[in-house]
Amino acid sequence: MTGDREKLFDDWAASYDDSVRDDRGFPFEGYEEVLNTIVRLAAPESGMTVLDVGIGTGALAERVVRAGAAVCGMDFSVKMLAKARERLPEVELVKADLRGEWPLATGRRFDRIVSAYVFHEFDPDSKVRLVGRLAERHLAPRGRIVVGDVSFPTAKLLEAERESSEVWDDDEWYWVGESAVPALESAGLRVEYTQISFCGGVYSIERVTEGA
Repeated sequence: MTGDREKLFDDWAASYDDSVRDDRGFPFEGYEEVLNTIVRLAAPESGMTVLDVGIGTGALAERVVRAGAAVCGMDFSVKMLAKARERLPEVELVKADLRGEWPLATGRRFDRIVSAYVFHEFDPDSKVRLVGRLAERHLAPRGRIVVGDVSFPTAKLLEAERESSEVWDDDEWYWVGESAVPALESAGLRVEYTQISFCGGVYSIERVTEGA
């Protein structure tokens, strides 16, 4: 299964940016606003370090670099990383699969961790586990994780889209705000959720133990 998904994204790399440019309808409605909201909530600035989880072709990282932060980008697709390298030669890139061991040293921490349209690859429990792992191992004190993705405010609205959509992928697990927020909070995280479009949302996440 891992190899199939890697091949899918390798094959998609050349056309990915074009495929999300027309962001009307499921699953990418509001795509540009989702990316812009991630950057607004992450508030990167000069002197900060930012980890982009699933950097893809570098569309989100480009905005972060423009704000002056230093970016390290992770992705499991060699061809996606090649596109990111063309776009952002100054960015550090690491081939890594979130489902396996990460090559980043455990002690390496970032002021911000961002991700766009990646975590729907994981079931709800895995989402919480992976976000918790990022927070515990790679988030600097008073840092913030900001995740934008395919996300519905309620399970009822997700089911309605599942029934009507011609492009629904049953191999993916889309976020549901009403259940994801309490699940993340139960893992010791503080969460603010922003709905951007009917199928796009952004989660701003901090560790409760870091204080206000």
